[in-house]
This record gives sequence, structure tokens and C-alpha cells, in this order.
Amino acid sequence: MPRPANPTLRADILETALRLIEEKGVSAVTMREVAGALGYSATALYQHFESKEDLLLALKLQAGDLLTAAMEKARQEPTLLAQLQAMGAGYVRFGLENPTYYRLIFQDTSTEVIPTSEQMSRMRQSWSIMRVTLAAWFAEQQIHNINADQEANVLWAMVHGLVSLRLANRLECEDPQDMFTLYEVATARWFTGLLANYSGQLAEQKNPQAGPQRKKTANRSRLRARRT
Repeated sequence: MPRPANPTLRADILETALRLIEEKGVSAVTMREVAGALGYSATALYQHFESKEDLLLALKLQAGDLLTAAMEKARQEPTLLAQLQAMGAGYVRFGLENPTYYRLIFQDTSTEVIPTSEQMSRMRQSWSIMRVTLAAWFAEQQIHNINADQEANVLWAMVHGLVSLRLANRLECEDPQDMFTLYEVATARWFTGLLANYSGQLAEQKNPQAGPQRKKTANRSRLRARRT
């Protein structure tokens, strides 16, 4: 008698594969092993995924969806600045709470299955949400002539670096709250530096002589330092 169809088999495969990857690593897991853990033959898995790489891509899309959900949740904050701060904290929380998903989406370099443009956009949707919010904050602050893509990448790299270092045990942060403190310090300095730099540019535009004069003063100070 044939086994009844399992309507949740695809989801079960993904869940089991994620667990085995967490236990053994990506390279050690095989389709046959995933099937065995579920009590199925490998043939049953191939009805849902063409290959191991196709299965990994599905997990990456799941990971991207989870991170996107964190960014969407942050959009509920009352101000654009609060939204940006919550997005960064949500990114850190996602990485700490889902290390296997995080490593899959950001650190797995397999090129055997190339995502379609639609799949790539789906995985980058979290970044896109943050970028749109950042651009809106620039407009609100009347910060013009700034590359929103570049600044979004700076913020993204900042939180990515913190999470990646923690997952690699290169940061001594036993208490997860320490990670959020580091994140708050880093982003506060970025925002402060950005606003200070932009205020300086505005001052130079209003008083063109001020910029050259400040440079002359700085040059004299450097010369005096060398002489001493």
C-alpha cells in the first residue's frame, strides 16, 4: 500500500536540513541523510528539490524572509530614526538567534545554483527596506547630495561585522546585551559624525572663506607639531 501524501513534507525537509546543517555544517550534509532522518527515500526529496544546492537556496530564501520580517516590524516605530535604530537591532538579533540561517545567507559561497534576479531581490529585500527608510530620514533632516546606497552599505557592513565577529567568537560578549550596546555605540557615532560633517558642509556653503581658513589653521598646527 503506497504511503499517503504528506502535505508538510517540503517544510519538514527544510526544517530537518537546517537542523543537520547546524549540527554538522553545510558540506557534511547530504540529501540521503536528510531523507533518512525523515524516514523517506532520497527520491522523495528530489520531488521537491532538484539537488542539495536547490535545497540550500530554499533555506537562504527562508532566511531572507525572516530578516525582511524583522525590518518590516521595525517600520512600526513612530519615527524614522527609531525605525533605523530598530532595524539595526533587529539585524543583530536575527544573527544571534538564527546563526545557521545567518551563515547560509551571508557566508555560504556556493555557486552551483545561481539565484534568479527575483530570488536575489527577495534575499536583498531587508537591505532595500533599510535603504528606503534611510533615504527618507535624509530627506526629513534636509540632508542633500548624499549617496543613500553608499551610506546604507556602511550601516549594513557595520552590523554585519559585529554579528560575524560574534558568531566567529572574535568578540568577548558573553551577555547578548553587550552586542546591542556595541551596536548602539557604533551607530550613535555614525549618526553624530554624519550630522557634524553635513553641518560643516553647510557652513562652508554659507561662508566660502570659512573652509579654506580652517584648512590653513589646520596646516599651521601640523607644521608647529612637526617643529616641536
